[in-house]
Amino acid sequence: MTTQRTSASHPLQIAEIPLAEGGVIGVTFCPGKQQVQAMTGPWARDLQADVTRIKTWGATAVVTLTTIDELVELSVPGLGDCVSDAGLTWYHLPIPDMAAPDAGWDDRWQALAPEIHRSLYVGGRVVVHCKGGLGRAGTVAARLLIDRGIPPVAAIAQIRQARPGAIESHAQERYLERVAVGQYASRFDETLPGELGG
Repeated sequence: MTTQRTSASHPLQIAEIPLAEGGVIGVTFCPGKQQVQAMTGPWARDLQADVTRIKTWGATAVVTLTTIDELVELSVPGLGDCVSDAGLTWYHLPIPDMAAPDAGWDDRWQALAPEIHRSLYVGGRVVVHCKGGLGRAGTVAARLLIDRGIPPVAAIAQIRQARPGAIESHAQERYLERVAVGQYASRFDETLPGELGG
């Protein structure tokens, strides 16, 4: 019988992508997940311990890409509340497993991306996660790099160097190839379209 891995036996690992302008993108799998039949073996993690690890890492925000159904399936329906209670900003931008972002997701991204990028430009550390920390998390981490002016091929390579196996499907690669490069490449000296607040 395979031994279940816990937050104590396997502390949460966060792949780091430092940004030249300051700030760090972190990529990981779903905090606190309970998963008996994961591809990598069974998990019995502790949500509070994992969120504490994320905060200790220095995160200012967490971007969750798992769907509500997945959060329930992984026994972490309260993940957002736990992140918020830790004093971190929580963004929920669900994408179905193995899928690429669609037009509706892009609309939500345009509303939130300026806030996320502003946080990174002032030295913030943002953790992006999905269920396994590869496909969707890798895709959105690469999207952040492309937004900041890194060409898609280079962005994909940079994410995969930090998180081997990231960006799992051809659909995810094709999506990144179509993203406009450098949409948020400034340091926000001026108000950008879609910026929240006034």
